[in-house]
Amino acid sequence: MQLTEARQLLGRAVELDPGDANAQVALGIAALRDKDPDAAQGPLEKAVVLEPRNPFALRTLGQLLLMKDDAAAALPHLRAAATVAPDDPINLFTYAQCLLGIEDASHAAEADELFKRALQLAPVGELAEKIKNQQRRLADRVLRANAQGLPRMDAVMYLSSALEAYRSLDTEGQKQLLAEVAAVGQKGLAINNPNQKHQLQRYQGGATVSALQVACILYVGVQLLLPGQDAGIDFAREYELAKGMAGSGPGS
Repeated sequence: MQLTEARQLLGRAVELDPGDANAQVALGIAALRDKDPDAAQGPLEKAVVLEPRNPFALRTLGQLLLMKDDAAAALPHLRAAATVAPDDPINLFTYAQCLLGIEDASHAAEADELFKRALQLAPVGELAEKIKNQQRRLADRVLRANAQGLPRMDAVMYLSSALEAYRSLDTEGQKQLLAEVAAVGQKGLAINNPNQKHQLQRYQGGATVSALQVACILYVGVQLLLPGQDAGIDFAREYELAKGMAGSGPGS
């Protein structure tokens, strides 16, 4: 991270051998880490010209363009990187983010598949948590699109039932239910797929519920026991309606 010296040395390297794609990539990365994206772009573009199938050059240039909010320009580079390095979870994740940055609903399904592939390749760690977070955001985006701006009444019903279930439990039981649905949620919830089912041992005597219902039970648990924390999906409008349906009571 001695970035000033690194950039000087790498700048000298590309002067001596401008055809060295790896040196161009390294110079671009050094500039990026030095918070100088404008200086990074030129070397990265040269690297892609020198080696059009260099996955690291393609990925880094795509990431840079995405940082500059130019998803349309980033897309071909990230798509090419995914072609030459299909098992790179970082690029698959970035590629999916790029697709979602383009205002076209048709990209949602492709982005979802990319997130799934990336998570299979990197199932644990910081990247996995970022992928799961983006999956939840995408699921919420699709959910809202399907509702055409109106509250989801199926979610309202699930939230209302979850409120009643939590109220029927003592504090320890509520914590156990929240822990169970949180564990299920960590594995990924396809809330827009009604065929995905989960059995919950601590909900209504071991009920089998949909992924959307799991998300609603999780949301209620977070509101009651961990207020202020992010539940991973925004059911605020539906939750207000659900509280009215469930009536007043402990924890409401």
